[in-house]
Amino acid sequence: MHPKEEIERLKKLINYHNNLYYNLDNPVLSDTQYDELYKQLKDLEDQYPQYRTKNSPTQHVGGQAGSSFAPVKHAVPMMSLDNSYSADDIREWYARAEKLLQRNDFEMVVEGKIDGVSCSLTYENGILVTAASRGDGKTGEDITANVRTVQNIPQKIAGAPAGLLEVRGEVYLEKKDLQELNRKQTLAGENIFANTRNAAAGSLRQKDPQITAQRPLKFFAHSFGTGNIAADSFSGFIDLCKSWGFAVCPVRTKTTQIEDVIRFYNQFDASRHQLPFDVDGLVVKVNRFDLQRILGVTAKSPRWAMAFKYPAPQATTTVNHVLFSVGRSGVITPVAELEPVPVGGVIISNATLHNFDEIKRLGLREGDRVIIERAGEVIPKVVKVAEHKGEKDVLPPETCPSCAGPVYKEADEVGYYCINPACPAQLRARLLHFASRGAMDIEGLGDVVTDQLLKNRYVSDFADIYNLTFLHLLNLENFKDKKAQNLLDAIEASKQKPLARLLFALGIAFVGAKTAEILADRFHTLDALKNASLEELQSVPEVGEIVSHSIYDFFRDPKALEQIERLRAAGLNFTQPKKELAGNILDGKTLVFTGELKTMTRSEAELLAKEYGGKASGSVSKKTAYVVAGEAAGSKLKKAQELGVPVLTEEEFLRLIGKIK
Repeated sequence: MHPKEEIERLKKLINYHNNLYYNLDNPVLSDTQYDELYKQLKDLEDQYPQYRTKNSPTQHVGGQAGSSFAPVKHAVPMMSLDNSYSADDIREWYARAEKLLQRNDFEMVVEGKIDGVSCSLTYENGILVTAASRGDGKTGEDITANVRTVQNIPQKIAGAPAGLLEVRGEVYLEKKDLQELNRKQTLAGENIFANTRNAAAGSLRQKDPQITAQRPLKFFAHSFGTGNIAADSFSGFIDLCKSWGFAVCPVRTKTTQIEDVIRFYNQFDASRHQLPFDVDGLVVKVNRFDLQRILGVTAKSPRWAMAFKYPAPQATTTVNHVLFSVGRSGVITPVAELEPVPVGGVIISNATLHNFDEIKRLGLREGDRVIIERAGEVIPKVVKVAEHKGEKDVLPPETCPSCAGPVYKEADEVGYYCINPACPAQLRARLLHFASRGAMDIEGLGDVVTDQLLKNRYVSDFADIYNLTFLHLLNLENFKDKKAQNLLDAIEASKQKPLARLLFALGIAFVGAKTAEILADRFHTLDALKNASLEELQSVPEVGEIVSHSIYDFFRDPKALEQIERLRAAGLNFTQPKKELAGNILDGKTLVFTGELKTMTRSEAELLAKEYGGKASGSVSKKTAYVVAGEAAGSKLKKAQELGVPVLTEEEFLRLIGKIK
């Protein structure tokens, strides 16, 4: 393959995994695997710099500012760290710093690298005013309301310098708290979190701060953003943080010798698993701020710091069988049934293979010896085939493993689907999803109870849940009066859930919790959404062509409509309460956004306009109140000028709603 083609292939692959990791909190690669891909790309770009582009993953932080929260522009970019897994790499980093500084006596601080979510805290005269995620490094999300629920983050700090002070750190979850959270998720029929980082990220991105408040998140301060502080070094800044009431990572040492760093890395590996929180490596930093400034930064990383990471735990075992699991949408997922083997202190007997393209890439057969890894030290994953010992190829099933119905695959997709709507496995998964916490939140209706209800043929769809009686439940195993009444009470309480929860619970293809809330806020009633035209659906920010067609088709399916009417008869709430607006400066005004905006996407701008009472349109007319024009604005800007519609810059728009002064 030509180097340019290979670079483009790697860029596309890394961007895909960046989106899974940073924005969807659902990585499928371990850090080690991701870093190997990244290194391949970086080495190729170094060898062929003429093919390096500004949009390469090596030139910017992997995430992006989401659209669920208002954008926050960082005063100083929040950069990511270059990674290393070898002592030789760390020695090379030290040698480069030594050469640039022209000295070898500089002090380094080594501290534990917490596996959590980066967060920036801005204080004004000692009062917390803004908390933001890292996003793309330049612009993050405003998560202030959620961060205020983190118990060990000071809302007010005594002795803080006057003016603005930015403290950066990591929001994380302790291991025991993840176990308890996953226990509750399982009881509620919800998906469990793969690791502590995913749990922390998912908790911080909740639209309801009350949900975040239920998660025992914690915070470690680890970096200085901006402000007038009385410290000339990182260690001095950490001492200030402790005096202000911040928790800091207890794993820390100082040295001027790079070999001391390597010894500490090797010694710490044996004890890091005993810590209450996950640590996936160490961070080595040049201590003095003036020396940091001399070393400077690259496009995405500081030259004065390096992450010295530990490889994910691996083991070799045999694939005894490959089983097929059927999800609520009918997608069939291959799962490797393994000869049980300990990996990182846990016995692993199953590992997901994701899809059949992945099996083909691995060249996997039943009976092969494989290397497995606990990605994120939690998710079991087959990394590669160590020894081909099997003779039986793993092929996609010709019929559904649950119902023996037909299997279908779109030409341009990797997934295989069971297309039988009455498939027992799909029905079970749909019922569990409907009752899950993020949907109708029917506590007590988990796996075991759902299986018994299906076995006794008490339920065959969502609406049947609301026909369950006391006698039905007493016929189930381990059910007595109190347990039966508690479940009936939970079912009754679910009827009052807002429309957004119901839309998510219905399991409309491509409609997740966020999209469900956007739709509910836009249409307010289920009937209004049900009767919406395809054009109306496509005009909703963040509802593209595929999603809008899925929603439109769902509400024209006779079986779906029949079930909706049964839910209506059962007394479920079909309305969404109107949210209090952040202000009414745009009340009744229609805005059109055009061109490329600098600090937010167009969808984010439209949601922001709505938050302040306005509405967004895709076309300019005499009724348009403002056209907000970014760079390379085209025909819409021209039409606004012809009609005499006021045109605002992005900055003027933000100033109008009071986001900037």
